[in-house]
Formats: sequence, structure tokens, C-alpha cells
Amino acid sequence: MTAVLVSVRDGVATLTLNRPEKLNAFRREDYDTLIAALDQVEADDAVRATVLTGAGRGFCAGTDLSAGFDLPVGGDPSTGEGVPPDLGGRVALRLFRCRKPLIAAVNGAAMGFGASLTLPCDFRIAATTARFGFVFSRRGIAADACSSWFLPRVVGLPRAVDWLLTGRQFEADEALASGLVSRLLPAEDLLSAAQEIGLDLALNCSPLSLALNRRLVWQMAAAPHPELAHRMESRAMVAALLGPDPAEGIEAYRNRRPPRFTAIAKGAAVLDD
Repeated sequence: MTAVLVSVRDGVATLTLNRPEKLNAFRREDYDTLIAALDQVEADDAVRATVLTGAGRGFCAGTDLSAGFDLPVGGDPSTGEGVPPDLGGRVALRLFRCRKPLIAAVNGAAMGFGASLTLPCDFRIAATTARFGFVFSRRGIAADACSSWFLPRVVGLPRAVDWLLTGRQFEADEALASGLVSRLLPAEDLLSAAQEIGLDLALNCSPLSLALNRRLVWQMAAAPHPELAHRMESRAMVAALLGPDPAEGIEAYRNRRPPRFTAIAKGAAVLDD
């Protein structure tokens, strides 16, 4: 069986991590499998949003430790020369570059890379039984998947320091209180709720607008001055206005009907530099 299942319905892709017997822990090859699945749904213009979830009772237990830490090593860490890229970081950067909204449906344990994997997603909802842990310090390794960048931006610096330094596990209610997730639901309702978020985006939002706004929010998260946001938003506004969706949005509003947007997410490439 493939480690990542891909299904598409009504403009919403669902990527399911599929090693339930291992709580969907990742082997070395699984990182590339997930990136390939993201490439697949990104290239499909019929897909408007993507849900990421896990099979069975876990979301993702992190790195598969059956054979120890089977992760790339080498080079000189004091200079960075020849150091291989962190596998989780490659996934996080691919998620960051996505032009379509990402919805994490955390159905169970999300540990280590599994917790980091949720951070670049735009929406994070969880089952009431979910557990989280940025457990790196308790395994003798460093934070992965760009979590040292994403986590403080999602939950604030003090909470990020707490979780990353202690490596402690915490329950879904703490994740909700901290803003790591926005909703808690019974496990049996979680996936349908995530897909409903995706369907709302697919039916009512311009794919180009979603892609532009997603890129603006993440790129401006570290901007030192609002002038940079002004410049980027100006470029994004022109890119949107050159397409058909603003006129369609006005017509749909005036006629009280659902919009039929036709501009595609790839148009957000104007902000890629």
C-alpha cells in the first residue's frame, strides 16, 4: 500500500497518511511520497483545497524509529557546508509553497514531525482525543520541519519555547487554548468537518484570491515593515484585477447567486520571488 492515499471529491483533495499499524510514522522514503502527492493535487486545477489527515487512530507519530533515526547526516554542522537538508523541512517548505489552502484534520497522536507537519497548514482542527508533542528534546535531536519558524508564529514565542524545550506531550484542549488548533470535534466527525471547510472554499472563493492571500499572509509573517506588505499587496491586487474573477464576484453578489470563479491558483506565481 502507498504511504499516502489521494482522493478528490467536489474540488477537495484528501491526502491520508496510510501506515496505521505504525501510527503513520514516516520512513525516509515517505517524505518524498508526500511531496509527490502534494505536487499531484497542486497540478490539478480542479482541486481547490487540500485536507491532510491520518489513517487509523493516529495522525502521524513522527519519524519511524524501528531502525533508529534513519535520517541523512554528513557535512560540517559548524559551517553548514555539505550538511544534507532535513527531510521534514523539505515537506514543510513544499507546504509553504502550496497555492491551495491546506486543512489539517488531526485525528490522533501528532508527535515530532507529525506535530510539525500541521504548522504550515492554514486550518488545523483536531479530534477531542488527539495528542500533540514537539518531542525532539526527549529523543536527543533538534526541532525539524521548520518548526522553529512556524511554531512561534502560530502560538507565540513563550508557548513555542515551552513545547520545544520540554518536549512534553499535551492534550487537545491545550492545543485549542493555545491556538494551535481552532476546533475540537468527536473523532467520527473530524474528517467531514475538514472537508466541509475545503468545500466552502472550493464553492465560494476564487482560487487565485486564495493563493494570493495565502502567500501574502505567510510571506508577511516575518516582514520588518508594513511597507513591504503594501508593495506585495499592490502586486497581488493588480494580478487579481487583470483576471475575470473580480467581475464575477460582483455579478454573483448582485444577483445573489454562487460565484463561478475561473482564474486558477497558478496565477499567484507573480508573488513567488
